[in-house]
Amino acid sequence: MSVRVRFAPSPSGSLHVGNVRTALFNWLFARKNRGAFILRIEDTDVERTFQSAYQGILEDLSWLGLNWDEGPYKQSERLDIYKSYAFRFLEDKLAYKCFCSPEELEREREEALRSGKPPRYSGRCANLSQEEVDSLEAKGLPYSIRFKIPKDAYFVVDDMIRGRIEFDVNAITGDFIILRSDGMPTYNFAVVIDDYLMKITHVIRGEDHLSNTPRQLLIYKALGVEPPRFAHLPMIVGSDRSKLSKREGSLSIKELREQGFLPEGVVNYLALLGWSPKGDEIKTLNELIEEFSLEDVSPSPSAYDPAKLRWINRHHIMKLDEEKLLEYTRPFLGDLNNYPTDWLLRSVASIKEYAETLADIPKYIEKYYLGDIKLDQSHKEELASSKKAIETFLSLLRETDDLNAIDSIFKEAMKISGIKGRRFYHPIRLAITGYESGPELVEFIPILGKERCIERLEKALKFLED
Repeated sequence: MSVRVRFAPSPSGSLHVGNVRTALFNWLFARKNRGAFILRIEDTDVERTFQSAYQGILEDLSWLGLNWDEGPYKQSERLDIYKSYAFRFLEDKLAYKCFCSPEELEREREEALRSGKPPRYSGRCANLSQEEVDSLEAKGLPYSIRFKIPKDAYFVVDDMIRGRIEFDVNAITGDFIILRSDGMPTYNFAVVIDDYLMKITHVIRGEDHLSNTPRQLLIYKALGVEPPRFAHLPMIVGSDRSKLSKREGSLSIKELREQGFLPEGVVNYLALLGWSPKGDEIKTLNELIEEFSLEDVSPSPSAYDPAKLRWINRHHIMKLDEEKLLEYTRPFLGDLNNYPTDWLLRSVASIKEYAETLADIPKYIEKYYLGDIKLDQSHKEELASSKKAIETFLSLLRETDDLNAIDSIFKEAMKISGIKGRRFYHPIRLAITGYESGPELVEFIPILGKERCIERLEKALKFLED
């Protein structure tokens, strides 16, 4: 049987890291098994559905490279399908019409809580005669359709991540609504009808959906079909193992994108939340597909670590060639986009190893290439001890027109000045960058340009005279 999985978000807001980790694991499983990844939009909750959120889902998945094979299907366009199955269940005596008002149901709930019992529907409408049902309908009373739980509702699930899980449904819930009085299906009903009709073979989702599983198994049984394999992913928690919150950092994919994270970095990091690859943690999308296995996913909660996300993102920035890196960085450069492309290519490539996000890159360009040099008294002794090296290098630099030969000029200056190694390079770095570390000087000087380099070296020598 060909693998078919689905990602079924609700368009009620931006996709967050938990949603996308679920999408990613489904996508990796489908690609690993040469199956289909289906996108379904669960938009039957009209009050919580937004067109902008729907568009955001498509944009986020596309940006991450998680292409879908079918869809997006919208549940709001499939309402007649759910209604037809609900009435089929009525005809087969698997469900019944419930005329209880919201006020009556709330009173039942409060009564149960006062008695120390879990709130659950009493099932009183299940005992209405056909004459009573016809009479209530004739009066125009609205009704929902409830699924009638059989007395022997007991299931054992072999979860691909958690192993054996047992469900005694009668101990968990009472008869539950599958179609509301306004004609809208409930989540547990619509999701099963969709998964059945879309021939979903594996349901890979967060462990917060475990409580939905027994109701869904009842619907599968009523349909007379085998349920898909289930795999419930571990929760993503904060650094203190509590519920993940905004204080841990940016949680929506839109925010991460706007802050300069690469899709490759985000995908790589999210793949590690619950799954441990073999060897190096820095993986391309193709490597993730090749190595991914649901059997290797841990059932234990995974802590969201913004620092590790930035570390992984930095490694992916370093792997990009200069053209691709500049393409990614353009939206963050602002007025720097007015500089010549060749200069930007070289400057971006020279500082990429320091950037954790794309938003860091313009800051480093400003810092090293465009800012003013500020030397203080702490630099004076080192600069003074190597003054001859600075003067010699400056003299040779004035005479050259080939900045690509900087390495040769360095060697000549060391030979003339008699100063070598760190005593030579470090003071020159301080003089032309103002910092203890930074891009390689042989790369830095051609990008900075001869005139600015001379200007900075002269400024450093003048600083020694003051």
